[in-house]
Amino acid sequence: MAARGQSFAEKFSRWGVTVGNLKDQVEAMPHIASDLTQLEQMLTQARDLESRQEDLRGQVRELNSQLRNLTKEGEKVRGRLRASLQGKFGFTSEALVKFGFKPQRIPRRVKVVEKPAPETPPPGGSA
Repeated sequence: MAARGQSFAEKFSRWGVTVGNLKDQVEAMPHIASDLTQLEQMLTQARDLESRQEDLRGQVRELNSQLRNLTKEGEKVRGRLRASLQGKFGFTSEALVKFGFKPQRIPRRVKVVEKPAPETPPPGGSA
């Protein structure tokens, strides 16, 4: 029995079953010949498009891999440029902003205020 789902593959499978089984019946029902021929051509087109789609999926995977590698290399080069600019202008220079880099901020120490120790009552209790 043909697949019942609504995916392309299942529909094309049903088309294939219909075409295959009706070819023997064309002589008995000549009025279906043109529709059968049309469905057979559509099935061939669908199979060709599926094949093309798989080829394109492979190309997309390859392109994504190339993009990842290019991005990785680009970030390495940008890092070297950042180091050169930091060497020229300084790590905290606002001139780095012009080139798309954040200058390093100098951490400021917060003055720590010591809390006085709480007084403990003398042992023995109060009278």
